[in-house]
Amino acid sequence: MNYRTFGRLGWKVSEVGYGMWGIAGGVGGWTGSADEQGMQALQLAVDKGCNFFDTAWIYGCGHSEHMLGRVLKSNPDRKIVVATKIPPKNREWPSKRGDRLNDVFPSDHIRAFVDKSLNNLGVHSIDLMQFHVDRCQSWRRVP
Repeated sequence: MNYRTFGRLGWKVSEVGYGMWGIAGGVGGWTGSADEQGMQALQLAVDKGCNFFDTAWIYGCGHSEHMLGRVLKSNPDRKIVVATKIPPKNREWPSKRGDRLNDVFPSDHIRAFVDKSLNNLGVHSIDLMQFHVDRCQSWRRVP
């Protein structure tokens, strides 16, 4: 595996990252994905040197974060860089030009989803927390 420096942070991350959208099944993921196969795929990625994983709460309503948390717990000696995302409160995908930040990502909403992600991942901190504003058609189905 080849590694690169991540921006100005100095993290050494694998050139191949693992985008977890399809692994969670159900809402936000591809149908037909099975947890057992997903866990095997995640562990194989770690075994092959992948150390950058990108997930989001919307990928299975926290399910992909739970799966990644299991991988983190199983590999305590490895530095795995975790990126996840906060969904917009207004459920508008993608964001619109006139959207106000306080309507889409108010501070209480941010705190609530950071806490959810920390709990799902089983960690005390997240390496990269992002605001999720790209297209995600399945979000509209979330209760």
